Amino acid sequence: MENTPPELGVIPQAVTLAFGKQDISVTYGFFPWSRALMLAEQGLWDGSVAWTCRPAMLGQFYFSDPIVAHNYVLFHREHMDFDWEKLEDLENYRLGLTQDYNYGKEFEEAVASGAISADKTTSDETNFRKLAAGRIDLFPMEQAVGMEMLRRLELEDRISFHARPLQSDYLYLILSRRLPESEQFLRQFNEGLDELRESGRLEELLANSLPYLPASYLIVEDEKSRCTE
Repeated sequence: MENTPPELGVIPQAVTLAFGKQDISVTYGFFPWSRALMLAEQGLWDGSVAWTCRPAMLGQFYFSDPIVAHNYVLFHREHMDFDWEKLEDLENYRLGLTQDYNYGKEFEEAVASGAISADKTTSDETNFRKLAAGRIDLFPMEQAVGMEMLRRLELEDRISFHARPLQSDYLYLILSRRLPESEQFLRQFNEGLDELRESGRLEELLANSLPYLPASYLIVEDEKSRCTE
């Protein structure tokens, strides 16, 4: 059974519009990230949005062309004196992470080795509340999504972020390889996404949905940046 859907974010809106260019309607279910991935992998749902490129997932999923650029930054409490340049600078802080997110190879190796202290939960909202309460010091999150989430949580006056990106990547639609129709859906989505981008509608959507960021922040500069081995 589907959960009651919240207001669609900018990525699901873009996916809906791209499929709409091919006269395909989209239905969304809202689940924790781990469950969403499992449901898509098993073919119980067609796919999931939005994921960074993970070559280890290519055996289970088709990755679309990149939808938008993706930049993780480190969120912190508004009045915390914080600066950093390299991963070693994070070793004295407590970080909150969200389960099944991809924070980049170097960062995740530092966490796995114990060089960076991190605690994982299944929810971005939980991490932001832990940050506001002082239970963690830093939370890496996509800047645009994080700012919108803070607005909804009414925490935008208590939490800020450092402008240096922890990771820069792209976000993709993934479709289950267990479903025979996925290859056709992938082709149709990519064609619709191309139309959306060429018409200027994607940039317009970004500008309207995220007015506090320049639309160019999320624009894919290399439209052929596909997820491969």
